[in-house]
Amino acid sequence: MLDFLWNMNALIVNLNLSVDKTVALPSFERGNIYRLSNPITLPGGKGVNVARTLRSLGLEAPIAGFVGGHNGRWIAERLRAEGFGAFLERHSGGESRVCYTVVDRRGRTTDLNEEGPAVPASAQAGFLKKFGALVPRFRAAAVCGRVAAGLKKGFYASLVRLAARSGCFIVFDTSGPALAEAVAAGAGGVKINRYEFQELSGARFSAAAVHSYFRRKSRAGLKTLIVTDGPDHAYAASPFGLWRVSPPPLGRLKSAVGAGDSFMAGFLFGFLNGYDFERTLKLAAGSAASDCLSLGAGFIDRDQALTYARKARVTKIG
Repeated sequence: MLDFLWNMNALIVNLNLSVDKTVALPSFERGNIYRLSNPITLPGGKGVNVARTLRSLGLEAPIAGFVGGHNGRWIAERLRAEGFGAFLERHSGGESRVCYTVVDRRGRTTDLNEEGPAVPASAQAGFLKKFGALVPRFRAAAVCGRVAAGLKKGFYASLVRLAARSGCFIVFDTSGPALAEAVAAGAGGVKINRYEFQELSGARFSAAAVHSYFRRKSRAGLKTLIVTDGPDHAYAASPFGLWRVSPPPLGRLKSAVGAGDSFMAGFLFGFLNGYDFERTLKLAAGSAASDCLSLGAGFIDRDQALTYARKARVTKIG
């Protein structure tokens, strides 16, 4: 039965998993000493945030990635304790990273993120073998988060080819050369922010630039390109045109950390449930809005997300 359910769902790939610590402070200034009480400590990374939001929306998605050292063992144990399926490649390259987020009373965040250890070549080969065996069981795979150190050139292209071989739609939320490699190899979808888009395309962020880049890369296999811009308009391109997504207004903000990950989760949920593109984008915007009203990434309220989805505006502009 579990295999049947996974065939309807998504595999979340988070290659650079982390121990995430989030703390709220009235204010945060350089040079001060702070005594931190009641930090939120969780296994994290963008992919874990996506999986948490998907769970709140009503869809279970297992997580695949690399872990190392004592931190890696803790991440694996906590994912199991939270009930997530996990396909983790352990390695001896060093300790999985720790990421710190400090949130002040205005919802402004300061992030202190370790890079993480270089992943040995043997672990990379092991992961690709594991991914190739897993991916035929899923309709979609989302590769989310910062690139793990030490990954060989061609690693992301291999993920694309393995997914394509089984007919699995693969979407990326990452940056830099790895993202460019995935797009060139034929990635089906990309969901990034405006700064990552500018780095990828070499063009200033605009609706026209998003549409132009999509048309060029659709020849390589790109079917969906979504570029978000925080509280401002996002743009989404598909073979059927270009859409502007206007997020719902928020009267308050607790923390925007993880909002982009919840957007990705809303997109995946809509895609897997056969929603049309407009409804899918509205759910993505509503999920991101709900995330902004919670402390800790990937935490949404489903009813709240659906309410905000109805308030989001999606307009076809091209």
